[in-house]
Amino acid sequence: MDKCFYCDSELKKEKVDLARYWGKSLIAINDVPALVCKKCGERFFEAKVSHKIDEKIQQVITKKISSEKMNVPLVNY
Repeated sequence: MDKCFYCDSELKKEKVDLARYWGKSLIAINDVPALVCKKCGERFFEAKVSHKIDEKIQQVITKKISSEKMNVPLVNY
């Protein structure tokens, strides 16, 4: 993929940070390789990267890898 699916602009390889919910748990993953649209900022992940993201989340959930923890403010709307 070399063009954005949404706005047809050029994509650039970057490392991004992700935040994903698993139930009420919030899991942050840093330095994930992505293709980022230069115009709209949409992020795209190759299939192998998506599988690795899922694998990392499962490892954290099942406590097969230790993870650093951080406090995140929670505000109700």
